[in-house]
Amino acid sequence: MSGPEPRAPLTRDPTAWALAVYFGLQATAAYVVIGWLPRIYRDTGLSAGTAGLLFALTSVLGIPLSFALSAAAGGLRSRSGIAVTIGVFGLAGHTGLWAAPATAPWLWAVLLGIANCSFPPALTMIGMRGRDGAAVLRLSAFARSTGYLLSVPGPVRVGALNQHTGSWRTPLLFMSLLMPPQLAAGLLAGRDRRIG
Repeated sequence: MSGPEPRAPLTRDPTAWALAVYFGLQATAAYVVIGWLPRIYRDTGLSAGTAGLLFALTSVLGIPLSFALSAAAGGLRSRSGIAVTIGVFGLAGHTGLWAAPATAPWLWAVLLGIANCSFPPALTMIGMRGRDGAAVLRLSAFARSTGYLLSVPGPVRVGALNQHTGSWRTPLLFMSLLMPPQLAAGLLAGRDRRIG
């Protein structure tokens, strides 16, 4: 009697890596927004009250959008379009903050709030890529643990860049430069592929 067929290591699967990178980069962006956005707004000359309202808008906006995106993603075979669209909002928000932080702060807050809705679609993609329950568990463990390890340096790097340069321009440029890899990883991770 033969045992279960051995499973290939996830480290050899490009889709598993795309999911891990996408998960890690979207977490990086979210942690930077959560950790630094109010300070960025304060340092551009906005009042503490306005900076708090902008951060609240970014945070609250994600609640209904996350539910809507999860519902929409559940009915699609490919989720690449959702991942790329969310990434475009993030790129626009970070680039806008970099170029003109005090010119349209409410617009940047909305764009970043939409971009921060990438967590539920990332989880949905992980759940839909496994061939069976065991594969989903393995994929979730790999993508989330690797992704979180990738995300840890981001907020620290942003703070260090701000401290070193005395400005938010370099950290925001750094965040803008992370968005194209997130877009590419989301495009690959969202394809209709099965792992396991």
